Amino acid sequence: MPSGPPDASPASGHLHGLARRIRALRERRGLTQEDFAARCGISVSFASLLERGERSPSYETLLQVASALELPLWELLRVDDAQDAGVHRLEAFVRARRLSRAEVDRLLAVAEVMFSEAAPERAATSTPEPARCGEPGCGRPVLARSLCTAHYHRERRRKAAGAGTAGE
Repeated sequence: MPSGPPDASPASGHLHGLARRIRALRERRGLTQEDFAARCGISVSFASLLERGERSPSYETLLQVASALELPLWELLRVDDAQDAGVHRLEAFVRARRLSRAEVDRLLAVAEVMFSEAAPERAATSTPEPARCGEPGCGRPVLARSLCTAHYHRERRRKAAGAGTAGE
């Protein structure tokens, strides 16, 4: 005879984790339980039981659920690590926008800059000097190409005027 309540087993814990994951993924995709059940080919009541962890899905049902949520099966069954919180959202962002490797690298470079000062240990040790205009004697904050707003726009107008006369 088991020594505790039937839902105290590790398998039950995994079942409830899967149930929470299915519900969260369904909601993230903006699906109602009715839409989700129709996509899976199951009844709404069974979908509800799955999301509450009250029914253990068969392998075939898991395949249908993964397909309905547009995920590979391994992603559906993945056990989330508390340290990975949010990683799936970043991955979904990259996939939804079909970002190239170079674009992901640029995104990560921006994130590095954004959050490098957010770490208390870094902020306490150094305060980076803001970039200043490269024009001699200017020293104003940089807009782009190492130039302040005034010098940047002056350079753009100069190049535009040069391009206009080059075609004549």
